[in-house]
Amino acid sequence: MRKQIVTILVSIVAAALIAVAMLTIGGCTKNNSGAATTNGAAEPGAASSAAPASAFAPYGSAKYRFAIRYPKGWQAATSTATAADTSGAPATSTTWADPKGKQVAGKYLDALAISVYELTKPATAADVKKHAADFKAIAYGLIKDLPGFTITDPLQPITLNGSKGFQVTYTYTVQGAPAGAMSYLIPKGRFAYWLTGQASRDTWGSAWSMLTPAMASFTVRPLSSD
Repeated sequence: MRKQIVTILVSIVAAALIAVAMLTIGGCTKNNSGAATTNGAAEPGAASSAAPASAFAPYGSAKYRFAIRYPKGWQAATSTATAADTSGAPATSTTWADPKGKQVAGKYLDALAISVYELTKPATAADVKKHAADFKAIAYGLIKDLPGFTITDPLQPITLNGSKGFQVTYTYTVQGAPAGAMSYLIPKGRFAYWLTGQASRDTWGSAWSMLTPAMASFTVRPLSSD
């Protein structure tokens, strides 16, 4: 049983973190890896102040059972896997990038992204708790080779609007430019959700004033069968 769960997690987290890959938005590319923290103005995730509720717009998927509020005016791109795709790619991914934010070689650094992975076995809250060590080992093994990678806050359990999962915060560089990110990994029911906020060091305060409330709004819609 444990081996089956761990195998599922490896494929999910590997695909999610390998998607430190680039998504195309409006003709430019943006980096989509991520994490953030909330303990200090010098760290990713530290907002100068929270943006008002009117600065966000709702987005959600009935099929993939989630809802989130993203920053208005940020450019969006969505990709969906085909039925024939067996690469471990997410079933669906949506990314929002700030067109006024920091760019490096045409890559947006200030961005929010959600990827959804289909599980071969539904995950319960008990599974999330029981296999916490496996999540930690898998996640760290995959992100430790990012350029300039430094852990800001170690992987830790979280409960986000009633859903159990994990949060990790770190900094790294994108072609020499410092960036910080916060990622949530939330396995629930038939899906695992990889939610990331990322910002350049130059725009941490302003970007995280948008990213922090947006990430906090993420909700998984329950089903009676979960």
